[in-house]
Amino acid sequence: MRKTIDPDSFGFLINDIARFSRAVFEVEIEAARLSVTAAEARVMAHMARCGATRQHLLAERLGMTPMSLTGFLDRLETSGLVTRTADVKDRRAKIVTLTPRASDVLAQIAQAGAQAEQTLSEGICAEDWETFRRIALQLRRNLSDARSQTPNAEDAA
Repeated sequence: MRKTIDPDSFGFLINDIARFSRAVFEVEIEAARLSVTAAEARVMAHMARCGATRQHLLAERLGMTPMSLTGFLDRLETSGLVTRTADVKDRRAKIVTLTPRASDVLAQIAQAGAQAEQTLSEGICAEDWETFRRIALQLRRNLSDARSQTPNAEDAA
C-alpha cells in the first residue's frame, strides 16, 4: 500500500497536462486576435465536436455549470455565432447550434489548436506521439465505459 503521495502519479500527470495545454491554447487564441475569448473558443470547439445539443449537456461536456456556460453562450449568440432554440421534446431545455457565420472563427480556432498541439508535442517523435494518442483514446473509452456502467446518483433517488 502506498503511504505517500506520488507527485508524478497518473492523476497528477493528466491534470498537469490538461492545465498546461489549456494555457498554451489560450496563448495561441490570444495571439490569433480572434473575435472570441479562449473560453468562448473552447465552447465553440466543443459545439463543433458534438453538433447541436442541449445546453446542459454541453456544460457537462465542458466540465462547467450550466449557469457559467450561459454567459459564454449569451456573448456568442449576440455575436451571431450560435443560436439557441427550445427543444421540441422539452420546451424548458435549450438546443444550442453553431451558425454558418461561426465557420470562419472555427477555422481560426482549429489553427490555434494545431499550433498548441505542435508546442505540446515538441521533442516527441511522430511514432511516439501517435502511440500516446492511441493510448489516450483507449483511456477515454475505458473511462467512458466505466462511467456509463456506474448508476447515476439522480437515477437512484
